[in-house]
Amino acid sequence: MTGVKSTDQAVLFLYGDVSLVQALKSGVLPLQDDLTLLSPYIDLDRWQGRGAQVVTVQEFDAELARDYQRLPDNIRQLLSFEAFQAQADKLAETIRARVLAKRQPTDLGYNKSRLDKIGFLRLFSSALSHFGWSALAANQSGICVALNSRSPMFLPTAGQPVLLRRVSYGADHEFAISPNNPLPGFFCDHAEHRARDEWRVAYARTAASAAEIRLPKNAVSQIYTAMNTPPMVKQAVQDLVAQDMRYRQVQLFQVQPDTLRWQLSAKPFALP
Repeated sequence: MTGVKSTDQAVLFLYGDVSLVQALKSGVLPLQDDLTLLSPYIDLDRWQGRGAQVVTVQEFDAELARDYQRLPDNIRQLLSFEAFQAQADKLAETIRARVLAKRQPTDLGYNKSRLDKIGFLRLFSSALSHFGWSALAANQSGICVALNSRSPMFLPTAGQPVLLRRVSYGADHEFAISPNNPLPGFFCDHAEHRARDEWRVAYARTAASAAEIRLPKNAVSQIYTAMNTPPMVKQAVQDLVAQDMRYRQVQLFQVQPDTLRWQLSAKPFALP
């Protein structure tokens, strides 16, 4: 396939149904706010009672480190932290009980009220994602847009916090909010989905902000149509690139089944 490298993180791909064409005409991208993609894990507090609540690896290790620091100096001089850590199984139940005892009811799961304050985009590292075309582009009837990941739309400003990260698959639960984990749970997914190689970008939503992000100049570099994209939509994409100065440098591609393997392929096409 010409023009695309599936591992090129400088380019990320957004899939959508035919309404995405109208959004491009308006120079915007609609933000999502439906967090059901994080279920059922984001609702851990609903399914787990306090007695069965998980103690995360981070919480356990932090409490173990505190126990080590409480040892008398003469014992720590003879016993390294690594050797103390090797005995962690003997202390596991005590440490777990201590962590749970410190928790408040609001700490029993992910902070959904924090997640409710964001709008987001789901992005992918390839324009040939079967999941993207099937689930997000309405069974190969929509379009896919290549976005420059170094575009200003992915950079935070004084009035607009932005966070772009790669999704982590099958990760340990980590509920605590920290600089390294500002949106606990949002950038996580089931290990079975690892091949999707998804990225997510979160934008802070305020009462004054619209549910969309404006496209800066040169943010879009490629547009893809697929097997079931209606002819009138394909024509609308061609007209957009031919007539709108914002998209005159955009390359067009057609996605179709590969002739050799069970996978998708794409070929560029020029305007008539």
